[in-house]
Amino acid sequence: MFFHTQPSTVRAGRPDAARFPVTGLAVDGVAPGADCSRVDDRTADRAGDPSGRRVIFLHPGKGAWWRLLDHVPTGQEWLTVPASAGAAILSPLLVERGGRRPVLVAGAVTAPLAIAAALDYPERVGGVMIVDDVGAESPMRRRWNALAARFGWALPAVLSGDLGDLDSELPAVRVPVTLMQGSDPAGLFTRLEDGLTGCRTLTVVAVPDAAAIRPRTHAAELRGALLALVSAVERGQR
Repeated sequence: MFFHTQPSTVRAGRPDAARFPVTGLAVDGVAPGADCSRVDDRTADRAGDPSGRRVIFLHPGKGAWWRLLDHVPTGQEWLTVPASAGAAILSPLLVERGGRRPVLVAGAVTAPLAIAAALDYPERVGGVMIVDDVGAESPMRRRWNALAARFGWALPAVLSGDLGDLDSELPAVRVPVTLMQGSDPAGLFTRLEDGLTGCRTLTVVAVPDAAAIRPRTHAAELRGALLALVSAVERGQR
């Protein structure tokens, strides 16, 4: 695994290379009627320091981010949230604690929500990390392609780099951003790397010989990249 970081304003080209259910979120402003506690479906979990910096992992459904919640760094609270809940759930979770703004972690499919949050709430989001958990030729991507061909399904346009209305707004993202990808990333990551020209720092983390980056297979790498992003956020807030 290697990192490539520099101020995004001068960046050009590609780089060289203890869990419990979310049942008490209403204290942070979530609508009491929102269903964010179905642990058996792994829709939402959290762990860590309830007063620490919040790190929010956005997943598309039965996400695998809960695998990381067994070892949360001191002074942080890690929270998994289904992206299907949308901004209505995410917005109240963007709680600043002791001057420490939340950090968002998204996969390829949930990336638009993380980017939109950084644009809509620039004073409430500390940083964003987007992980290529699909890849261009991973086993999951091949299954998606096969199912799409058999049943006529449309693959998520975002995987090819189609961000719709967000595409033209990428340069307006100001917070530190980390892109974490394998050896053959989905087209989204080229688009993000080219478009995120306004953020304070843009870091690309490459994991050689990885078709896709997942909590089950790359937990150590994910933790290392996230630690570096949080450190960059803290430096920017001093």
